[in-house]
Amino acid sequence: MKSETRKKLKMGYINADMTLKEVQKDYTQESVSNNPRPLGPYYTYNDRYLEIRGGMFENFRGILTWISLLVFLIPFHVFYIGLSVISELIDHESNDIVSDIVVLIYCIIVFIVSMYLIIRYFRYIYRFELFTIRHIRVRFNRVTRQVYIQRPKYCGGTVVFKWEHIMPSNFGESGSDMNGTNMVNLMTFHPYKTGFPVAHSVGIGKNTYNAQDYKDEWEFIRRYMEHGPDNLPKPRLSTHLPIPFHGLEGHIKPMIHAAKNAPTFWMYILLIPVFLILLPFYTVGYFISECLCWQPRWPKVIRQAGKKGKPIPKETTLSDYPPKVQQAILESRLEWGVRDEKTGKWVDYGNS
Repeated sequence: MKSETRKKLKMGYINADMTLKEVQKDYTQESVSNNPRPLGPYYTYNDRYLEIRGGMFENFRGILTWISLLVFLIPFHVFYIGLSVISELIDHESNDIVSDIVVLIYCIIVFIVSMYLIIRYFRYIYRFELFTIRHIRVRFNRVTRQVYIQRPKYCGGTVVFKWEHIMPSNFGESGSDMNGTNMVNLMTFHPYKTGFPVAHSVGIGKNTYNAQDYKDEWEFIRRYMEHGPDNLPKPRLSTHLPIPFHGLEGHIKPMIHAAKNAPTFWMYILLIPVFLILLPFYTVGYFISECLCWQPRWPKVIRQAGKKGKPIPKETTLSDYPPKVQQAILESRLEWGVRDEKTGKWVDYGNS
C-alpha cells in the first residue's frame, strides 16, 4: 500500500514484528508430530515434487459467485430489452416509436454505466471467485529445495522461495495453536530470511478445527522434503477439473461444527432447515465458480525444475515487479520489524 493511500485512509503500519529467535530458526529441521498425514487436497506427488492446494477461505466460496451473477444480470437484462426494442423498430411492430426510443436510450445508458462500474470497480470483488485461477497451488520441489506459489498476477504472481526459509505460522515458535478456528495451514516467508522487503504468506490444504492437523500435515511435507517419499503415506490425488461436490466438504464441516456446539436442543433443530437451504446454495455456487475459472500451467522453468540438466528457477526478488509496485512494496516494509527479545530493541536487518 502506498504511503499516500495510508494517509488518506488514516492508516498506520501494522505492528507485525517477530522476535529474533523466531525468524532465525530453521523450522525445516524440527519434528513437530509423530503422525505425518497428507490431508490435502494434493494434485501431484512423486519423487521430485508434491503439489497441494493453496489459498484461504475456500470454505466460503460460492457466496460471491451468486452475488456477482445477480450483479451481472443488470447489464444483460437491459441489453436483452434493448435488442427487443430494436427488433420491434426494425420490423415496424412498434405502436409508439417515441416511447420505444426513450426505452432504448435508457437501456443504452444503464448498460454502459453498469458495465463500467463492473469492469472498473466490481472486478475487485468478483475476481475472488470468478474469471481467475481456479485454485492457488503450492509446489514443494525436494530436488531444487524450493517452494513455488502460483497466484494471479494481481496478487503478486508466481513466486519462488528457498525451502529453508519457510516458517509455519499456526503453531510453534512463529505462531500459536489455532484450535477451533477453522483455518488452513499457514506458511510464511519472512523478509528476514528471504531478503524481500515484505513477507509472503500462503495457506495450504483444508480448513480444520483440530490444531493437531496443522502439525501432522506440516510434518508430512517436512519429511518429504528432507527425507523423500519413502516411509510416508501416499496421498490421494485430487483433480483440477470442476466437480459438483468439491465444495460440499468445505461447507458441511462448519455446519456440523455449529450443530455439535449448539447450546440447546431447540437451537439444533432450528439449524436443520438452515443446513438444507444453505448447503445446496453454497455447493452449487462453488461449482459455478470452478466452471468459470481456469487452471493455468506453471512456467516451463518450474515444470522442468529438478530434472537432470535443467536450470534451477530464480528466487523472487523486488526487481521482478514493475517500478510502481516496487515502490509500494518498499513503503510497506515497515510492517515487518524484528525485535531482539533479550534487549527489546528493533533489529536492523536491512529492511528499515
